[in-house]
Amino acid sequence: APQSRRERAAEEYAVLSQLAEEIQREINLAQSLIAEIDSTVITLKNIGSLEEAKEVLVPLSAGVYVRAVISRQEKFLVNIGSNILVEKTLEEALSMLNQRREELVQLINKRVEELNAVISRAQQLRQVLVQR
Repeated sequence: APQSRRERAAEEYAVLSQLAEEIQREINLAQSLIAEIDSTVITLKNIGSLEEAKEVLVPLSAGVYVRAVISRQEKFLVNIGSNILVEKTLEEALSMLNQRREELVQLINKRVEELNAVISRAQQLRQVLVQR
């Protein structure tokens, strides 16, 4: 027996709901990565402009910190993937972070468009499902 229109709509609605959740998770992750980049940029600029050595707290993990003394830095070690570190100047590091940030903003914009299309389709299906 062929599936009824309602059954097909219900199945598609379930799939779209799952997809919407996945897209939303991806958007949230990208937003938290952007927040991390923004905070790193501020920290790099602060370290790059230190006049004298300063004591800072360095997070180790799970709320555990160690005191460390940091002085002005000319070079920073940047992970370029596969745990490979390369030395970069402040400008190079900031430029790389800004580029990463821009890629994440573009990803978010693309995903938000997709999410809106999924939600719009899900609303159409909901009309079918609530009809008597």
